[in-house]
Amino acid sequence: MVPGDLDGDLIISDEELEAADESYDAGKITDEELEKIEQIHENYPRTITDTAGRDVTIYKPIERIITREPDTCRIVVALGEGDKVVASEQSVKSCLCPTTFGVFDQGCLECYQTILDGRMPDLPETSTRYDIYYELMASLTPDVIITSSETNVQDFESKVGCPCIVAGGSGSSYDREGGLYGQIEVVGELLEREVEAEELIGFIESKVEMVRSVSDSLDEDEKPKVYFAPRGAKLGFYDPKEGRDFTRTVTDYAPLEIAGGINVAGECEGSSINVGIEQIIAWDPDYILVACNTPEDVDAVDWIKNSPDLQSINAVQNGNVYNCFYPYCRGSPPDRSLFNMIYMAKLLHPEKFEDLDMEKECNEIFEAFLGVDGVFTEYADYLVWPREWLNLN
Repeated sequence: MVPGDLDGDLIISDEELEAADESYDAGKITDEELEKIEQIHENYPRTITDTAGRDVTIYKPIERIITREPDTCRIVVALGEGDKVVASEQSVKSCLCPTTFGVFDQGCLECYQTILDGRMPDLPETSTRYDIYYELMASLTPDVIITSSETNVQDFESKVGCPCIVAGGSGSSYDREGGLYGQIEVVGELLEREVEAEELIGFIESKVEMVRSVSDSLDEDEKPKVYFAPRGAKLGFYDPKEGRDFTRTVTDYAPLEIAGGINVAGECEGSSINVGIEQIIAWDPDYILVACNTPEDVDAVDWIKNSPDLQSINAVQNGNVYNCFYPYCRGSPPDRSLFNMIYMAKLLHPEKFEDLDMEKECNEIFEAFLGVDGVFTEYADYLVWPREWLNLN
C-alpha cells in the first residue's frame, strides 16, 4: 500500500497530490503524512539495479527491512537505517557484535545490548543455516528483503509479498564490481542513503590507503611468504564434515596482500581450496596465520608449532605462527578483514607500521559499521590473543 495512492496503481499522480493537499487543509491527514506523500510523488517509483543485474521497482520509501544475513544487516546499520530492521537471519546476533554463538553471555555484550536501539536480543530470526520461515517473514510485513545471493529470491517475493534486492559482494574485496563497494552502493540507493554510502566507501578506502601507501613502497624481496588458514585449525588438518580447517585456504585475500604479504596460494586455480600438507611444506611459508573465532581456538597455534608434520617449515622453525581474525561469519564481515589488514601489516612489517595505533583504528572501524564506540576493545579482550598481542606491541 502506497500512502496517497487513490487508484491502486502505486504511483502518486499530480491529481492525487492535490487531493492530499486538500485532505491536509481539511485536517484529515497530518504534516508527516503529507510530507511522506510529497516525497513519494517526487521520488517514486524508483528502479534499482541490484548486484545480480535485476531491475527492481520500489514504490515508496523503505520503512521495514528484513535482511537475509549479517553482511547486509551490517551495511543497513552502517548507513544509519538500523532502526528499520525488523528481522534477520539467526546468526546476525553473533556476527554483528561478536558473541558466543547461541549463548550471548560472552563477547561484545555492550554492543549486543545497545545496537538496533537495544532490540538485538529480541530480534525475530527469520531463518537459520538450513531453514527459512516464510510465514514469519510475511507476518512482519516488510517493505523489502535484502539478500546477498540470488538463491530463493523468487520464493521471497512470491511467498512474502514484497520486493527483494540482491546486494552481494565480498567484504574483503575493495571493488565496486562484485566487491564490497558495489554492495554498499546498492543498499545506499535502495534506502536513499547515497551520500552515506559514498562516505562509508570513502572511510574504508582511507583505511586501505593508510596501509597501502606504506606497503606499496616495499620491494618484493621484503615481502614474506604467508600461508593463510582463514577457517582456523580447531579440528586439525582437515574437517571431513565441513571440508575445511587448516588445509583450507584462499587464493585471493586482499587484506594480506595490501598488508605487504605474499599469499603462497596466490597462483593456484580457484578461490577457496583444499591443499595437501605436502603442498604447504613445499611452499615453505615464512609466516602461518590461523584465523581465530573464539577464545578456545587460540590453542591451534601451539598445535601447529608442535605438529611433527610441519617442523621443516620456515614459519614453524622461527616461531612465526600467529592467530588472526576470522574473516567469515555467515558471510565475509568487512570490519574483520580490515582488522586483519592492519594487524597483518604490523605483524609482517613492525618497523614500517610501528606508529599505527591498531586499537584506535579498529575501534573506529567497528563504530563506522555498528555505530557503537569501543567494540574492538571489548572484542580484543573477548578473544584474549589480540589483547595479549597488543600489550606486547
